[in-house]
Amino acid sequence: MSDNHFDADLDSPQIVGPPPPPRLGAAADHRAAAEHAASRRDYDNALRERFRAVLRALEQGGTLPVRRSRTAQETADDATTALPLEHSTELHPAARSFDEVVYGGRAATEDEYRRLEYADRYSQSAPPPAPEPIEVEIAERKAKQRRQLPPLPALLRNPKFWAALAAGLAIALLLYATLQSCGAPNAPTPPDFPPPTDVPDPPEDIDPDFGAGKDSIFSTLPGWLAFGGLQFLLAFAALVAWRSRRRGALVSEPRPVEVPANELLAGQAGLYRRSRDVGHVAQILRAATLRRIRPRLGDLTDDQLVHTAAARLGVPAQQVGTVLFGEVPDEGTLYYVAAHLEWIETEIG
Repeated sequence: MSDNHFDADLDSPQIVGPPPPPRLGAAADHRAAAEHAASRRDYDNALRERFRAVLRALEQGGTLPVRRSRTAQETADDATTALPLEHSTELHPAARSFDEVVYGGRAATEDEYRRLEYADRYSQSAPPPAPEPIEVEIAERKAKQRRQLPPLPALLRNPKFWAALAAGLAIALLLYATLQSCGAPNAPTPPDFPPPTDVPDPPEDIDPDFGAGKDSIFSTLPGWLAFGGLQFLLAFAALVAWRSRRRGALVSEPRPVEVPANELLAGQAGLYRRSRDVGHVAQILRAATLRRIRPRLGDLTDDQLVHTAAARLGVPAQQVGTVLFGEVPDEGTLYYVAAHLEWIETEIG
């Protein structure tokens, strides 16, 4: 049940652009609309507006708290606890008639409207409505992003480059070791000693090949180069084994994760807001509204749908056409279109 309505003057010139934002109606406005509809024997709208006048009068008088999502049956139940029994029991049949007429598609009778008119003791003496609350738009703070390091160049991220560099260093190390092993050191000049007189014979168990030229290659290299090169070769072998390991094909795994509907809706709304594509969001809202109201208006073209809806709502056709098919250049216009789409869908039913 909605309290929104167009504040439109049928005798004023046509307004180009988006329609003005809707406003909440007072009990006196709904009472006047009900009496006007009853004079035209339109008891469907008369019953609906009279029931709204009763609800708004109870809210304006402080009998019931202001709550926009209250249904007709909830209104009757809340009035039972706040009003005398002889007055509250008269609202339950009116609530059932309201639901059957507005949501069930049944035509209201004059007798139903007269009973509700007799039970309406509140709309005529209701105080003026309280000022509407001011809507404050809360701006979302952007999440603080961590400082990210600049990406490495493509050459440094290529494993083939590192493999080639490691291979080049290994070859250079091997060449250096080979060159060092081929060159023999120069022997120092022997001192000029007199020849010995008594030289013993060499023992028979000495290897005649023992001496210079039989040392290990690591003995001819500096200690830091020999052991550092060995560790580098081991690290290079481990790197080659790691990069050549077969990973296999990617396999998808089931994810039994259930996301609550409100979190999913909030996330989707956040993505729409971040994209700033107001035209796409308006198209989604309009498609949902048209999908729900077309079965009630019949199989009509867009122009016929606009004129039929305008006649049903009692507003200019151009305003309805702007809401359903007009341009949406900015976010403010999107808010207007969304509010009036909800109003159109509620009124048509």
